[in-house]
Amino acid sequence: MQGVKITDTITRIGRGDVSKAATGQAIVAKKKTVNTLFSDFLTSVQSEVNILAEAPGGVGDWALQEKIQLDRGTFSFKKHEFMELPYSDVHPFQVEKKAAQLGNTTRAFLRMFYCGLFMPFVGLMYLFPSKTGSGDFSRSRVAPFIEANPDSIGKFIQDTDSVGLKRIRGKNFIFRGTKSTEGLRSDPVDFIMYDEFDLFPKGIEAVARERMGHSEYKWEHYLSNPTIPDFGIDKLFQQTDQRHWLLRCPKCGKFTCLEDSVTDDDIGCIAEYSDGRVELLCSHCRDSALNPADGVWVAKKPSVTEYRGYQYSQLFSQYVTPGEILHAFRTSTNRAAVWNYKLGLAYIEAENRLSMEEILKLCGTAGNASTDSGPCYMGVDQGKGLHVTIGKLHPDRLVHIGEYQNWDDLDRLVDNFGVLRCVCDAMPERRNARAFADRHPGKVYVNYYNEHALDGAAWNEAKGQVSSNRTESLDASHQLIADALVGLPREGDAVRDFALHCHNVAKKLEEKEDGSKRYTYVKLGPDHYRHSWNYAVLARAAMIGSCFGESDLS
Repeated sequence: MQGVKITDTITRIGRGDVSKAATGQAIVAKKKTVNTLFSDFLTSVQSEVNILAEAPGGVGDWALQEKIQLDRGTFSFKKHEFMELPYSDVHPFQVEKKAAQLGNTTRAFLRMFYCGLFMPFVGLMYLFPSKTGSGDFSRSRVAPFIEANPDSIGKFIQDTDSVGLKRIRGKNFIFRGTKSTEGLRSDPVDFIMYDEFDLFPKGIEAVARERMGHSEYKWEHYLSNPTIPDFGIDKLFQQTDQRHWLLRCPKCGKFTCLEDSVTDDDIGCIAEYSDGRVELLCSHCRDSALNPADGVWVAKKPSVTEYRGYQYSQLFSQYVTPGEILHAFRTSTNRAAVWNYKLGLAYIEAENRLSMEEILKLCGTAGNASTDSGPCYMGVDQGKGLHVTIGKLHPDRLVHIGEYQNWDDLDRLVDNFGVLRCVCDAMPERRNARAFADRHPGKVYVNYYNEHALDGAAWNEAKGQVSSNRTESLDASHQLIADALVGLPREGDAVRDFALHCHNVAKKLEEKEDGSKRYTYVKLGPDHYRHSWNYAVLARAAMIGSCFGESDLS
């Protein structure tokens, strides 16, 4: 599981929130201290939990009072007891990292309707990964919901001619897909909901936020099944207070965080018995079954107040049995799907992300050289600085890793390392990259990624440029490190930065608007050395006449 474990002091916010409710009424909380609640939860940790006992308010209270009708009947917290606190939560910035089929989408659009009815907003926007998804949601979920609740919702809705727009008490309630930014640049809003955030185009939230440029509120709510660690909803969740639903043991009274028991090999909170029973088991006394309804929300990072986060797992669903989850965990051929959709946890196959450990294992005893007789290959990635990796073939290893600020420094490196071929990132400073290549004709080439290019890189000797498929080339440079076919200089600051940047790129399956799928590499943090290494491998391949383009070099 990603994120920290339970800290020494953990605050449980019970059935309310110490803030003003959406209707403007103050929630009065009664504090009660429970000593040794998390005794032995971590080794030798004795924690104190502050319980704020308060009836649910806000969206949940409204839905109960109005007897809101959903597709499966009248709104209720029965078998969804873990939702009581989230429904009463009025925090303006919320993140929900969720498993499938736990009611989060229902909570999301009820919260939007509630705010449309009672908050002084000018507009609300509900975003989906695709235009098709937003239209389907509006027709299949929203329209029937309005029709089923004529008194509590329907009478406040003004009809429009657009499936992507509802009017509620004079406010715009907008539904949009995010594959195109066209619909994200006009009407002002105060609240944005991001549904299935991990499937959104990179950086789309920054575009959407422009719609809240003049808002006094700027509410944001993110929900998604996680995909890979440190990406999308998982990365956002790490910045929150990280609330988990902990179950109370009826025998010893201690609390178990179900997700903390999950490892690559087992789910420790699920016990199997010889008589066929499969149950959730207390992680402390190991002697009592747990009731998914008997729990508390606990913040692993209670000091974080700016961002509110909830983790949801089918481990505490009352519609999916522990036996079903354990069977899927052990037998599924799609391990990532089990982690993402059943456990609500981010997951990536080891072969799709380089670890710091496997990269640093490649370090040798030679230092980060300042010169080499060559012949060498070289890669340059542009960012705030110029990240450079230089290697040689015999033996195959990197001899220099460094960051530079001036393009003139690159000329010196070409000379000092006997560089025979260099590939340089063409963007963003295209003019400087082009001038660098022109100063070293036949040696330096600027690279342009082309997603349609296949079967290797295309070298244009006359223009001093190379075209390569981004995913295909990153596959090749990834594999060289994964298979330990290249060495690194002795471990130091630059080498550790190189390892981190390589670790910060992962391979992820993405679905396009037309439903087709493809693998792509996504950025999880600083990654300049990773791309510098990729360009260096293109140069290396040319030097040895690999599948990335035959070369006349000898």
